[in-house]
Amino acid sequence: MIPSSLLTRRFQRLIAILILLFTLTPSLATLDRSQLTTNQQTFLKAYDAIKANDRPLIATYKQQLANYTLYHYLPYLDYMFHLENTPAPLIETYLNNTPNSPLPAFLKRKWLYHLGKTQQWSLFLKHHQDSQQDSTPLQCYALRAKIAKAPSDSMLNQVKQLWVKSFNNASACQPLDQYLRQNKALTGSMVWKKIVSAMQKGKLSLAKQAGRDLSKLEQNALDYWIKVYQTPDLVQRAMPAGISPVIRQQIFKQGVLRYAYTEPQKALALLGQRASQYGLNHEEVGAITKTIGLRLAYRYDPTASETLDQIDQASQDHQTIEWQLQLTIRNGDWLRYLDLFERMPMAYQHKKRWQYWRARSLAKLNRNNEAQEIYQRLAKQRNFYGFLSADILKQPYRFNPKPSQTQTKSSLQKKYPQLRIIEELLAIDWKISLKREWYHLLEHTDEEDFEAIANLMSDWNQHHLAIQTISKVKKWDDLTLRFPTPYKEPVMQAANKNTIDPAWVYGVMRRESAFSSNISSSAGAIGLMQLMPTTARYIGQKIGFKKWQYNQLTRPNENISLGSAYLSYLHQKYNGSRILATAAYNAGPKRVDQWIPQHQSMAADRWIDTIPFSETRAYVKAVLEYTTIFKSILNQKYDRLENFMHPIGGK
Repeated sequence: MIPSSLLTRRFQRLIAILILLFTLTPSLATLDRSQLTTNQQTFLKAYDAIKANDRPLIATYKQQLANYTLYHYLPYLDYMFHLENTPAPLIETYLNNTPNSPLPAFLKRKWLYHLGKTQQWSLFLKHHQDSQQDSTPLQCYALRAKIAKAPSDSMLNQVKQLWVKSFNNASACQPLDQYLRQNKALTGSMVWKKIVSAMQKGKLSLAKQAGRDLSKLEQNALDYWIKVYQTPDLVQRAMPAGISPVIRQQIFKQGVLRYAYTEPQKALALLGQRASQYGLNHEEVGAITKTIGLRLAYRYDPTASETLDQIDQASQDHQTIEWQLQLTIRNGDWLRYLDLFERMPMAYQHKKRWQYWRARSLAKLNRNNEAQEIYQRLAKQRNFYGFLSADILKQPYRFNPKPSQTQTKSSLQKKYPQLRIIEELLAIDWKISLKREWYHLLEHTDEEDFEAIANLMSDWNQHHLAIQTISKVKKWDDLTLRFPTPYKEPVMQAANKNTIDPAWVYGVMRRESAFSSNISSSAGAIGLMQLMPTTARYIGQKIGFKKWQYNQLTRPNENISLGSAYLSYLHQKYNGSRILATAAYNAGPKRVDQWIPQHQSMAADRWIDTIPFSETRAYVKAVLEYTTIFKSILNQKYDRLENFMHPIGGK
């Protein structure tokens, strides 16, 4: 019988290999190897041999591919898969002799974890360099290695600092916890610092874990703090006896801020009543008042302006200033807008958003000549505010295209051999490895070559990389690079089927993914049009898709079909309003329904520029701008924004 511990290790190793397989080659299953060159096919066979740990076959393939562009990937993959059985000199040689590649950094990081786990401290210290980018386990391994070499008071202090800052249940850190306890160096002050930090980050389980080292009375105080965190209206009540003044203050500050999420007015009143009782100083009261004021502004509460005005000018940041301006736009208080505008830092005054609203304010106050001058300047630009200004002036839109620099592929590859690697990775469809190589390449690219590299990426249909490359040097005028039209047939078919404008589909796709078909967001949105799986399932069932079709969101055709159907659904839900449908595509219909004014209508530009979510606000403006540009590319003529800027809300 195989011991359970061995089974566990084998299971963990299998999971690690599966994760590594997915990371390196997410799309090999769909690759037609018969279309590849001999070297490419042999390389993939070598990769299969590495996964199987077939040593004779690995050696044979390495010999055959000694002069192949991707040869250096073979030892890298071999060492990554079989790190435990790879002699240290082989890894050191690879790390030292593989320049101009991102691979050594990935191998080194994985090796350091292995060295730390197996307590090979001399090798660990030889290759580890202290960095703020280190994960907590690596920081713990580094301290353990230094202590093993030469324990000292300095090391003990570093362990104490790390314990407070970022210790968790990681197995790498547990021996350091024991080290503190053995040296009787764990103090109540350290425990409370850790708890305060955890509570401020909302990490309740970490706070509870740290609280095990508290006395029973102090544990009761922590339990009460957690109750207030979970039920913020408890902050209105008197706190139980036995809680120290310092912790009372922490509970009150966090409690009143969390209470403000649902009851900002009551939270503000409570702050005024209890601030001195809990010992808050002027700066702390100002900071909490600002946060509550922003919460009121988010709701467009009538008292928000008054609350934000109470904040010291020295304490006002860009977020406060922007919300004060947005409130005046939302309320149509044009005179106050101009007054606030004059008090803004000069850098803000030059931003096109605030310039546009300055012109709108001037026009509302019958200062038309001053407004016209601003509109004239803005109308020369290719952006949302430029198009709006051109509509006001009844002028044609200015797209201002300018082609970027190009070079031949051979001259670029001669200067940047990494481009040959990228081309090979593209051929075998190793997209994640390709992107790593591209990131590394851009770190070592001369600025004058960015445009040419962007054009080469576009030629290789890597439009998302082309767009990101050209953005690095802020070259905004090559519309061919920035607004390509890939997937034209499925876009046209889906747009026609769902009776929506294909330029709008492209506008959404450009903003969502920049045409990267296999990306996913931290929230779980997937593919070209960044659909959430639940949304895709709902729309897929609604339009008669089979289950596999809405489960394959990284496939361009399915993603475009589902995304276009969802746009069409939203367009119908909002009675043909492209603005509301676009906002709902980003933020969800429930939020947009809450944002629509119920008792009066609002000019579309005012509604867009006062959407509570900054992400959605920027999203709607970008999609409208991009859609206009795509329309001009697809049809050689464009729709004016004014055609879609119908008033929002009202019965």
